[in-house]
Amino acid sequence: MSKRFVITLITLLVIGIAATAAIFLAKGYTFSTKEKRIVGTGIITITSVPDAASVYIDGHLTTATNATVSSLVPKEYSVKVVKEGFISWEKKVEVKEGLVTDLKITLFPAIPTVYPLTFTGVKNPILSPDGSKLAYIVSSTSSDGSLNKKAGVWVWTLKSDQPIAFARGAEPHQIAESRIINYTEATVRWSPDSKQLLATVGNNNYLLNDNGINSEPRDITAILSATLKSWEEDIKTKDEARFLNIKNTEARKIASSSANLKWAPDETKFMYTESSVISHQSSDSLKTDSEASLKAEDSLKFKVYDLDTDQKFDIPMALSHTWLPDSRHIVLVEKTQISVVDFDGSNKAIIYAGGFDNSFVFAWPDSSRLVIINSLPTPTASEPNLYGINLK
Repeated sequence: MSKRFVITLITLLVIGIAATAAIFLAKGYTFSTKEKRIVGTGIITITSVPDAASVYIDGHLTTATNATVSSLVPKEYSVKVVKEGFISWEKKVEVKEGLVTDLKITLFPAIPTVYPLTFTGVKNPILSPDGSKLAYIVSSTSSDGSLNKKAGVWVWTLKSDQPIAFARGAEPHQIAESRIINYTEATVRWSPDSKQLLATVGNNNYLLNDNGINSEPRDITAILSATLKSWEEDIKTKDEARFLNIKNTEARKIASSSANLKWAPDETKFMYTESSVISHQSSDSLKTDSEASLKAEDSLKFKVYDLDTDQKFDIPMALSHTWLPDSRHIVLVEKTQISVVDFDGSNKAIIYAGGFDNSFVFAWPDSSRLVIINSLPTPTASEPNLYGINLK
């Protein structure tokens, strides 16, 4: 065997060992002097909205979002994310050998801005089943007692691609005028497809299209029962399709038998309670007594089932619970405050405290704000109006 061949063999061996070591290091493995062996490590990736927030791991300032923290010994870490002007985020995070733990964090303003969205007064607001539209009533009389020309039924198409400031295409539009029928005390319901409204005025029931003025509203009182039955069947069909898409049999059983089921917008999770106080109803469009619903839901213990991980989480108790459109947070409505929590029940952030109508709170489709009803009597606005609360 020649000297040159031996040197070549040794060189290739060294290169192979170095390459193997580099691959192990790239995969997060490291040599433990304590255990005298190569051990695996884990990685945490941290992104936040807004970004450039400080990340503390076990109390030590480690990096800033958005970033990757590698070579972490497998164990439980305390991760805290802090940014001036925002509510801090903190959670115990389990790091496992050879795995990446992905943290997607939303930081909410410590002092949110509250501002009016309507000025004409709002009654009986109701969100469409798909969350893209809002219907409400404007009263027949103005604050000075005169006839309000804007009185009637209004629809606001909520544009998720619009900025927080009003855009022309996102403004509310009137679909029924009270000079034809007095809608002042009307209750409205959305159809399951979010394209029509059923307005009940006394003993009469009118079907309204949501895309223009209904100058001759259609009275469907004679076929009301058949119409509602058809809507219920549509909802049932949609629910059954959702249940069939659940692969885990336990999760499917929980969802189909839940007393109160609320799907996350992306349908990767659902919120439920095993209590029988509230009968199952997947769409809020057919609810007519929100106050009764709030009283029934009060003190019920909700859980979240994550279909991606087959994990269940307890959610803090509140008057009502609703998903943020990002499917990662839940809005908790209490008597005098509104909070947002992560879907696993952690990181409760109080967004608003004060007076508001706790029977109606919803989130804008892009999760940029919450919408509440409040009464701030002034010489020009004596009735309740919609107010926005910034989340970003």
